[in-house]
Amino acid sequence: MAKAGKSSVRRRAANTNVYMIGSGIGSLAAAVYLIRDANVPGKNIRIFETLDTDGGSLDGAGDAKRGYMIRGGRMLNIPTYECLQDIMTAIPSDEFDDMSLEQEFLNFNEEFKTYSRARLVDKNGRRVDVTKMGFSPNDRMDMEKLILMETEKSLGAKRIDEVFGSHFFKTNFWLMWQTTFAFQPWSSAAELRRYMIRFMHEFPRIHTLAGVARTAFNQHDSIVKPMVDWLHAHGVQVVLGATVTDISFNQTKKGEYVADRITYVQRGKTHYIDVAPTDIVTFTNGCMTDNSNQAFTDTVAEYNKSATAPSFELWRKIADGRPEFGDPDVFCGRPDESMWMSFTVTINNNPKLMDYIQRFTTNHPGGGALVTFKDSAWRLSFVVARQPHFKNQPQDTQIFWGYSLNMFVDGDFVKKPMYKCTGREIITELMGHLHIPKKEQNEMMRGLICRTSVMPYITSQFQPRKPGDRPLVIPRGYENFAFISQFAEVPDDVVFTMEYSVRAAQRAVYYLMGVDKDLTPISKHQYSPRTLLKSFLKLHS
Repeated sequence: MAKAGKSSVRRRAANTNVYMIGSGIGSLAAAVYLIRDANVPGKNIRIFETLDTDGGSLDGAGDAKRGYMIRGGRMLNIPTYECLQDIMTAIPSDEFDDMSLEQEFLNFNEEFKTYSRARLVDKNGRRVDVTKMGFSPNDRMDMEKLILMETEKSLGAKRIDEVFGSHFFKTNFWLMWQTTFAFQPWSSAAELRRYMIRFMHEFPRIHTLAGVARTAFNQHDSIVKPMVDWLHAHGVQVVLGATVTDISFNQTKKGEYVADRITYVQRGKTHYIDVAPTDIVTFTNGCMTDNSNQAFTDTVAEYNKSATAPSFELWRKIADGRPEFGDPDVFCGRPDESMWMSFTVTINNNPKLMDYIQRFTTNHPGGGALVTFKDSAWRLSFVVARQPHFKNQPQDTQIFWGYSLNMFVDGDFVKKPMYKCTGREIITELMGHLHIPKKEQNEMMRGLICRTSVMPYITSQFQPRKPGDRPLVIPRGYENFAFISQFAEVPDDVVFTMEYSVRAAQRAVYYLMGVDKDLTPISKHQYSPRTLLKSFLKLHS
């Protein structure tokens, strides 16, 4: 197993102060690693968050009266989320005495299995036979070349549509893989290659999503809240409403670089923190939900692609003149390519729509997975989780979530682009694809609240990139600073997952604190003969 290496700066845990910028899962995990594995006192750790709530992009909030909101849908996978599960072993369950969060998670997924019976639906409202992938001989050759012959260096900044022909994007495989992970034809081919290798064991069952694992509630309630409670109990301070606007660096006599000052603004007042070489600064560079804007059933969420995105702006500021800090403009420079819109539906005292969906999909809530309308102009998908999905959700309230990938074309039933639609119009489009008779739609709308979210940078980490565009977790020559985010380079792992941020956190903490433990290895499913055989048969189905 690999070691993280050790910083040239020797740190005493009791005297090390740690400043974390951003309160997403990466920072929360880093704080757990610092306390559990590096013995840093919790009182020495401060986490700065621009928003007024913790968890970063891993959100989930609301109530039955105003409606619930989850900006993103997040897939979990038990065999491949090794670092996340490791962190969860340290956190006690909020629901069960004498049980870790990991054991609660494993028990839940042992009891409640995923098996989609309606992964793709056509324009006639018929479930598509998705047991076959629909590849042509050229598609198969292109896939085999991508996985077996290409490297990230040879691919460089190529897009997916530069390594596959037009037929590939009409296959059942693409329609399912794209909407499961939110790829676009213009996304990074190198990132698709990583995904195909990392999730090779999921390729043979992509049509049922049987490998999808879930938490008992939304992931803010089930993961973030227990972690934050545990960190607070250990004395960690989460400073909300605090925007870090600058990090300054200095070169030591030995030629190493150290962060030496943090500037942040809270409630209109500017504050400064002097950072010692033996202290640590971590930065969540880039935030996929920067500048997201929300709206309700009868309002439209604003898509503002010109506004300053705080995390990207800070990254851009400190990267100026420092190529070792990567190139933020590669990821945030084209929001029209990285934006999509999600919606969360809350239904009070009216089971008619959910009953219809259950009959339509033949899956009970939480038993199915993402349903994609393959012929939808918007590339519209939705999923119904096990109920209740929020801890404060009343018994007579139901929740489901959906999203679309094509924002700038007119809908099939609502003749306008999705990003210009109200929540009510989005549900009208959904009901059209569900083939709900118009005379029943108004009744199903009773008690329904639809909250929407436009997110300009939600898949910005998928933008075509070349080696060096993402900074290393520990930039070479820097001895008290680390990047912990979806935009730092973690070899072999895949972005747009919680696992990626947690793995970056482990690498940062173990290196900077000299933790004498092996890094958690990445599962190498691509070397399993059984997995290879199943994948080959699926590719040729």
